[in-house]
Amino acid sequence: MLFLLEMPLNLQAMRLFIILAGLALAASMTACRQPEPVEYFGFQNLQVGAVIGGKTDVSALVKLYNPNSFNLKIKRAEADIVVNGQHAGHSLVDSTIFIPGKDTFYVPVTLELDMRGLFSNALQMLMGKREANIVVDGRVKVKKGMFTFNRSFHYEGKQDLNSLMPSGAGF
Repeated sequence: MLFLLEMPLNLQAMRLFIILAGLALAASMTACRQPEPVEYFGFQNLQVGAVIGGKTDVSALVKLYNPNSFNLKIKRAEADIVVNGQHAGHSLVDSTIFIPGKDTFYVPVTLELDMRGLFSNALQMLMGKREANIVVDGRVKVKKGMFTFNRSFHYEGKQDLNSLMPSGAGF
C-alpha cells in the first residue's frame, strides 16, 4: 500500500475506488452464480382422493436435499408426471417454501391424476408388474437473496408399487 502514498491525493482516491469496485464486482459475481440443483430423495405420506369425473388428487411430501451451503426459497414449481410412458398428471406448487442450506427439506405436492391415462398401468399391475417407470419434467423458480433463477429439472427412475400400498393391502 506504500505505492498509494507516493501518488497525488486525487490519484490515490481513484486507485482506491478502482480496487474497491473490482472487489465488489468479484463478490457480486460469486453471489449471483446459479445454485446447484436439489437432490430427490423420495416421497412419503401418499394420499389419494376420491375419483371425480375420471380425475383424482394425489398428495405427498417430496423429500429433497439442498447441496448448496446457502439458503434458498422456492417461489414456484411446475411439473408433468409420466408413468410407464403414459401422461399421468400435472403438479403446481405456487407458494414460497424455505430451503435450508446443506439440509434435507420436504415440499408438499398435490398432483391431479387423469385416471383414463393410468388405466393401462392398472392393468399391468393386475398382471403382476410390481414397479413403474416414473418420469418427471418441470421448471422451478428459485430465489437466492435478491437474485431469482428459473431452472428446468428432470427425474427418471423406477418406483416399487408395493411401497405405495398400505401394509396388508396385498395387491
